[in-house]
Amino acid sequence: MHGEALAHAKYLAYATQAQQVGRTQAAQDFTNAAQTEHMDHFAREADLVGLGSDIAANLRDAINGETNEASVMYPGFAKQAAAENDQAAASAFREIGADEATHLKHFQAALDVVGNPGGGASLPAGVAPTPVAITPGPPRSSGATLANLRTAMQGEAFAYAKYMRYADQARREGNSAVAQLFTNTANIELNEHFATLATLAGLVGTDTNANLQDAINGEQHEADVMYPDYARQADRAGNPQAANLFREIAGDEKTHQQTFQRALAAS
Repeated sequence: MHGEALAHAKYLAYATQAQQVGRTQAAQDFTNAAQTEHMDHFAREADLVGLGSDIAANLRDAINGETNEASVMYPGFAKQAAAENDQAAASAFREIGADEATHLKHFQAALDVVGNPGGGASLPAGVAPTPVAITPGPPRSSGATLANLRTAMQGEAFAYAKYMRYADQARREGNSAVAQLFTNTANIELNEHFATLATLAGLVGTDTNANLQDAINGEQHEADVMYPDYARQADRAGNPQAANLFREIAGDEKTHQQTFQRALAAS
């Protein structure tokens, strides 16, 4: 699931770069693949593992994640970046950590309201995101800080996908206020945090063809190695439902690989 969430966020970033340089078809190919990774692959894998429960349980899960990010992960990453004299990354980590502390307070307040609906307290809506543009280019960090940036990007991409799922679950339960809180928080994770980290990590190349080749390499690995291996493991474990899903996703990833190869050949 983490890989599908990251692919979704990365392909959207690649699509923006391609659109900016007039590679309209490549941009559409990236966008289509991104939607498949999120709305199909991530969603069905999440269904299989039972990601998400009732509203209170989902809020508690979000609280646990935000607590770790606000009090442990991002402060630690900021300290490491400062030790490496990477002030830009240190500042970004501190700012994102502060945002996560705000998210934590919002989720705690929401859980209080859900647990005591007659208490008269209002449920926070969260903060609408201010989208950050990803600047294509090489990594601006190195060493442990670059590794931490990549770890954080994966976490933010997963948080987006998970919170959007939690928003859908809240909406189905008739709680539009919690759904809005999860949606706003998810959009900050993707459109502010992930984007900021992506620029520092050099996620997006300035050459669309290089981005296509990166996508081809990733899709080929998933189609030929990772998902077939997962399917064999599921077969051995006596889980045909998971095995069939992994084989189906492998086929989708092969289709993505071929689509990106055509876009590269057409350049």
